[in-house]
Amino acid sequence: MGKRVERAPALPRRWGPRLWWVGLLVGVVASYFVLRNFEMSFWVFLGAFLAFAAGGSLGGRALGELLDRRLRNDSWMLAEELRHVKALRAWLERVLEKRGARLSEDAKRRLGDGLHRLKDVQSREGATWEVLRDARLALEQLGDEHLARYKKGVVREYVESIGVAVLIALLLRAFVLEAFQIPSGSMIPSLRVGDHIFVNKLSYGVRIPLLPLKIFGLRIPAVSWNWSSPARGEVIVFITPENEEEDYIKRVVAVGGDTIEVRGGVVYLNQEPYPLSEDGDFEYVDLDEDGAFRGNVATRRYRERIGELEHPILRKSCATDRDCLRIGQLCDLTQGLCVQTDFGPYTVPEGHVFCMGDNRDNSRDSRVWKSVPLEFVKGRAKFIWWSYREDKVQWERMFTGIH
Repeated sequence: MGKRVERAPALPRRWGPRLWWVGLLVGVVASYFVLRNFEMSFWVFLGAFLAFAAGGSLGGRALGELLDRRLRNDSWMLAEELRHVKALRAWLERVLEKRGARLSEDAKRRLGDGLHRLKDVQSREGATWEVLRDARLALEQLGDEHLARYKKGVVREYVESIGVAVLIALLLRAFVLEAFQIPSGSMIPSLRVGDHIFVNKLSYGVRIPLLPLKIFGLRIPAVSWNWSSPARGEVIVFITPENEEEDYIKRVVAVGGDTIEVRGGVVYLNQEPYPLSEDGDFEYVDLDEDGAFRGNVATRRYRERIGELEHPILRKSCATDRDCLRIGQLCDLTQGLCVQTDFGPYTVPEGHVFCMGDNRDNSRDSRVWKSVPLEFVKGRAKFIWWSYREDKVQWERMFTGIH
């Protein structure tokens, strides 16, 4: 029989395993700045995005391996060996502390001697990386002989890593940041069907997720601890009091203690009107929740000022009563606008907010179900991170703040 040839230990790699994710990030960022210059369907976008991400990842890994080959020297190798030694020592010391009682005296003695030798080599002045590597490999061999059952397998490591990542993602979603999709046109032009937004769930406090909830006919109410209240003009996501299984997104127009009234399409706060200025005609494409085309809607755009914040609102234009059939109103021929139903006066209870959509003639809001309790507020809408409608990626809307 021929002699067994021992394979030389693989040289450690510093940059190869690390730069792939940097390349991935670069590819993702590059895809945004390149693809935004083209109109494309979702599937074309997805293919191009994956190509950029894969190319960036492969490029980063190749660069890392090149750096490993070009920059490898004695000090580099010593630094890598010290990193491996530190990890090995920490693992062995932890296992001996927790599982030492289950090991034989001979195993504990051999492992203790191996650790002592490794520490001695590590602390020895002028020790080369080769000497350190040999001591580390010797101790790893002892660990394989006596502690193999305490080593995590590849499957277990992957499962634990994925489990931790999923748990962190769920906690972030429940208490910090959550993504929502805009399902209706009630906030046009600020937000449109197909916009995907992030909501800061810590803006006003902490609330217990999944509440309110009904179990076997018993209602468990919503619970929250609020350190602040939404301000007038802010766009918030909340559970609608009308249907506690739905989330709505609207703009706060009044807070607890305010008296709100709507007359002739103008909002009055404590008997003072919110200033309005005309901003020309505005036409938008009306889509249903599935993104299907329902028609073009002609409106008139205004700028409404709430305190220091100015934002756009829409009123439906009309030439005949037929133009207002969908919202069940008549047409004011003198203004060319659908008549808007007056509301109030209504005093908002403390601990509540009053919300309205920016598309005033196409919004089911607090004019229907009154105010929203603070424990129903999920958070403040921050920015649009993705927008897709009419079979096109809406690049101009992505990464824009919500005001």
